[in-house]
Amino acid sequence: MQYIKNCFLHILQLFYKIDLVIEMEEFYNLINEFKRISSKGFIESSSNSIGSVGLTFEKELGKNSDSLIFPDYYGIELKCTTYRSKFPLYLFSVAFDGPTYPEIFRIIEKFGWPDIDFPDKKVFFANLYCNKKVSTKNEFQFEFKFNDENNKLYLYVYDKDNNLIDNESFIYIDSIYSHFILKLNRLAIVHALSSTIHGKKYFKYYRMNIYESYDFDTFIKLMKKGIIKISLIARLNKSGIDSGRYRNKNLVLQIEKHDINKLFKKLDSIGGINSNN
Repeated sequence: MQYIKNCFLHILQLFYKIDLVIEMEEFYNLINEFKRISSKGFIESSSNSIGSVGLTFEKELGKNSDSLIFPDYYGIELKCTTYRSKFPLYLFSVAFDGPTYPEIFRIIEKFGWPDIDFPDKKVFFANLYCNKKVSTKNEFQFEFKFNDENNKLYLYVYDKDNNLIDNESFIYIDSIYSHFILKLNRLAIVHALSSTIHGKKYFKYYRMNIYESYDFDTFIKLMKKGIIKISLIARLNKSGIDSGRYRNKNLVLQIEKHDINKLFKKLDSIGGINSNN
C-alpha cells in the first residue's frame, strides 16, 4: 500500500512539475487576478462556512472548491485569512499509514469519547505536538515522536499516571515529504477585511504575500520543536444527508501566522494596509 501511494504521489510531482522552478508568468497571473479582485472592494461571501473567506476568493478566481492534494493555482497554494484573525495557518492534512487501515478508527475506538449528539459513536479532536505531552478530556496524554531509523513518525499514548499504553500508530516521513513538496513549494497568503451588512458577510481582499518554502529539513525541525502542531481530528457531520457520519478523519499540520517566516521566505507583497496580521 505504501509503495503504491508513494509511486502515485511521485508521478503527480512529475506531472505538475512542482519540484521545478515555477515560471514568473504564473506569479504575474495571480498578482493580476488579485489586483482585479481587490479593486472590487467588499465582495459578498459565497457561503456561511468557517472557510468562507477562502471559498469566496477562489470563486472570484473561477476555481471550484475541492479537497484535492494539488496546489490551488498553477502550482501555488492559496491561503486566505481575515484581519487580526488568531487562527493558525493550515498547511496540509495527512493520514496515518498504519498499522491498520484506516488507522484513525482504531484510535477513535480506543481513545475517543462519546459524541454529544450521537453518544453511540466516539469522536476525537486535539492539538498535539512532537516531544510534548498533551492531555485530552478523557485523561489520556498524547505526543508524537520521530524514529529516524525506520523513517516514521509515531503517536505515543500515556495514561493519567504517565505510563505508556500505545505507540503503534505511525506515518511514514516519506508521506509527509510528498505532501510538503506538492502543497508548500510556493505559497500565497491573501489578507482580507470582513464586514457584515444587513446580516450578510462581505470581504475586501487588500493584500497578498507570496512565499517560497525552505527545505524539508527545516519543516521537520519545526515539527520537532513544536512550532508546527499536529491536530488529530475525527468529528461527525451534524446535519444533512451525512449526519452522523465521520468527517475530517485526518492529521492536520498547522503553524501560527507569526511563525510563517520560519518556514517560508517572502518573495513579494502586493497591496496595502501595512500590518503583520
